[in-house]
Amino acid sequence: MSQWRFEVASECAYIVYIDGPISPDINRQISSLCDLIASRLAAIVVDVVPSYSSIQITYDLHKISARDLATALRHLQNEPLTIKPSENQRTRLIPVCYDERLGPDLARVAQHTKRSIEEVIRRHSETHYNAYAVGFSPGFAYLGLLDSCLATPRLKTPRPSVAKGSVAIADRQTAIYPSESPGGWNIIGRTPIEMFDLYTEPYSLIQPNDGVQFIPIDLETYNALMKDTTQWSTERGLNG
Repeated sequence: MSQWRFEVASECAYIVYIDGPISPDINRQISSLCDLIASRLAAIVVDVVPSYSSIQITYDLHKISARDLATALRHLQNEPLTIKPSENQRTRLIPVCYDERLGPDLARVAQHTKRSIEEVIRRHSETHYNAYAVGFSPGFAYLGLLDSCLATPRLKTPRPSVAKGSVAIADRQTAIYPSESPGGWNIIGRTPIEMFDLYTEPYSLIQPNDGVQFIPIDLETYNALMKDTTQWSTERGLNG
C-alpha cells in the first residue's frame, strides 16, 4: 500500500492523495480507500469523489468539525486496505464504429502517429482500459492508458460541438462523449451505447475503476444498434 496524505480543499472538503505514479494499481488503492472512507465515515460524509490518484471528501459541517475529521482521517491511515484483485474488476464492452464519417480525426491521428488507420483501430481496440475518473460532464469517463504509440495532443482549437457517443483520444487517454458538447479531443469513432442515464442508477454506465474494452463494429451494425441498443450487452457483446 502506498502512503497517503490529506489536505484541506475548502471549508467543507478534504482531498486525500496517494503518492505514486498514475497506474491501475494506484487506482485500485483509490477505489479501496473510497470504500473504507465511505464505510467508516458514512454518518458525516456528503460525497466521496475519486480521481486518478486522489479523493475529494465533502463532509457535513453540522455533524463534524474540520479538526475532528482530520483526526478521523489520521486514524484511518493506520487501517489496512483490502485491495480488490484486478481479476474481479468489472469490464464494460463498448462497441465502436471507426468509420471515418464518424471519426473525423482518425486519418489525422494516423498521420500524426505514422501508423495506418487499420493499425490505429487495432491498437486502440486491443488495449484494456481502466476508468480512472468520471467528470468534465456527467458520464464522461477518463480511460487509460492509451498505447503510447497512439498518443496525440488535443486539438489546438476545441470544436464547439462534438457528437454524442464520440470516442476520442488525447495524449495517453481515451474517452467517450456522453452527450453533445464542446470538446478538444481527437475523434476516432462513435458508439451507439448510452453513457449516462438520469433515470437508471448508477447514472454513469462506466464507474471509476471499471475496465473498458472497445469492440470494433461496422457502420451497418452501428446503425442497427442506434435503432435498438438492446441488441448489445456491455457484459457479453452482441446478443444472439
